[in-house]
Amino acid sequence: EPPMTLPPWGIAAAGLALAGPPSPPVTPPAALPYAVAEGQPDPLVTALAEELDRLWPRLAAAPEPAHWVAIGVVDEASVRLVATHGAAAAPQIERSRRGDVDVRVGSPELDNTHKLRDAGWFDEEARFGLQLPITDGGARPLRLALWRALDDTYREAARRLIKVRTNSQVKVAREDQSADFSPAPAVVHLGAVRPVDLQPPGWTARLQGASARFLSWPEVHDSNVELYIYDEVHYLLTSEGTRVRQQRSRARLSIWASTTAEDGQQLSLYHAHEADPARPLPDEAELSRIVDELAGRLTELRRAPLVDPYVGPAILRGRAAGVFFHEILGHRAEGHRQKDEDEGQTLTDKVGQAVFPSFISVVDDPTVTHLHGADLAGHYRYDDEGVPAEPVTIIQDGVLKGFLMSRAPIAGQGRSNGHGRRQTGNAVVARQGNLIVTATQTRSYDQLRAELLQMVRDQGKPFGLIFDDISGGFTLTGRGTPNSYAVQPVTVWRVWADGRPDELVRGVDLIGTPLVTFSRITAASDAPQVFNGVCGAESGWVPVSAVAPDLLVSEVEVQRREKQSDRPPLLPPPSAGPGPAEGARP
Repeated sequence: EPPMTLPPWGIAAAGLALAGPPSPPVTPPAALPYAVAEGQPDPLVTALAEELDRLWPRLAAAPEPAHWVAIGVVDEASVRLVATHGAAAAPQIERSRRGDVDVRVGSPELDNTHKLRDAGWFDEEARFGLQLPITDGGARPLRLALWRALDDTYREAARRLIKVRTNSQVKVAREDQSADFSPAPAVVHLGAVRPVDLQPPGWTARLQGASARFLSWPEVHDSNVELYIYDEVHYLLTSEGTRVRQQRSRARLSIWASTTAEDGQQLSLYHAHEADPARPLPDEAELSRIVDELAGRLTELRRAPLVDPYVGPAILRGRAAGVFFHEILGHRAEGHRQKDEDEGQTLTDKVGQAVFPSFISVVDDPTVTHLHGADLAGHYRYDDEGVPAEPVTIIQDGVLKGFLMSRAPIAGQGRSNGHGRRQTGNAVVARQGNLIVTATQTRSYDQLRAELLQMVRDQGKPFGLIFDDISGGFTLTGRGTPNSYAVQPVTVWRVWADGRPDELVRGVDLIGTPLVTFSRITAASDAPQVFNGVCGAESGWVPVSAVAPDLLVSEVEVQRREKQSDRPPLLPPPSAGPGPAEGARP
């Protein structure tokens, strides 16, 4: 067999040096990836396939037979450059080859992955990750690592199946009697692997200059500017014959700033630019503009008044609306939540019923790569169970149509639609990819704002709210907790009914329950916006996108945000002095 060879790292060590006195040279690890053409196998695929083909007949013929085995590997290289207050940290360079071994023992109808009811903390499923060597020593080290992981995983899977069978005998019948695993055709897709420049030249100095601009804003107490570029090649091999290789590469430029208000509330703002590494990143002028805008808005926000708890009309701008839909709808449309009797199952029995206004439709489509001028972070071609990604209509003209599915079937949906996802080290469940909200009846933002003011007057409210942006949120979907959501706005404006200028306010969280909130959406704009981020749930953190227009909501509820007790800094910060930030502040 041919030896595995990796070409030299494609980053000049000099490009990683910090400004100032010479620093020790950085010795990067082996580069990822070695370029591979479409359809061409590589040594990693060959080694894993040979070992899986050797062991699968033995596992299938064991006294407690396995009915499915999957080997998932993520081959990754990344560089993280961070600058704070005009100084750059040492580059963080990482190279890893990690993965997961999934062995399903029993039958597709009932196997070791079946949930143990009333088990609580004792239902921790034993999982074995896969650490593969990065080596040019041929296939044997790779095959040895896989052999050990498969052996350990099978043993634990067989033990857990005994618990599953016992648990099923002593519990009442499940409401949803669907199987634990659904079939899917084998796919072979060895996608091309292209080289990625993990260190564009000049970026250390560019980040230093951008971070130094914050120094002329004394009310910005902390900040950083970061460029993170990662290149991943995802491999999946299964006992069905699936062989998938797909590359996922991203560049994320993020700028963060924080302060503490006089009443102790900690405030922070965040800007992120995320795209394919092959696309141009913001230049120095654009970086300076973003820093000044962020610092100016944070300074203004620090002085802004607090808002008391409020119920009334509001507009959610596009990015805020995207996060809003991700939390209140997207998680409740994930397939495994419809079968789990510990879940609230808000939407389980509502397929075919109207749950939104008739002008709203929602599709989750991981196949879309680019929309409204932005790369979508939730794009992928094959999910983490080897199923091709599909566009899934969740809501059509206000009516619930279906759910996002992994290979765990539910009543009424017996197959995967390519939404089984995970972060390495976690079990696969159904997750969102690119959640896209559209409206058939739209108007301009100015018209939407005029309708907001009219609604405020009709309801006898002194003001309405406009949520400009949302940093994130969470939702509770279980039966043991209130079935509710909370999202954290970062920029909120109070719009006065008497015509006073709009006022920036702070200190609120947007809260509510899903079914009531769905019915309160009354209008949408004609200008969708894109939110790119990462979402954490049972299967770990995965990249997602949410696309939505501005939404007018007849009634929202806000509560006071958690407030800290520490006072702002007691001592004044050092003077910025002359430098690149001089004159940056308006």
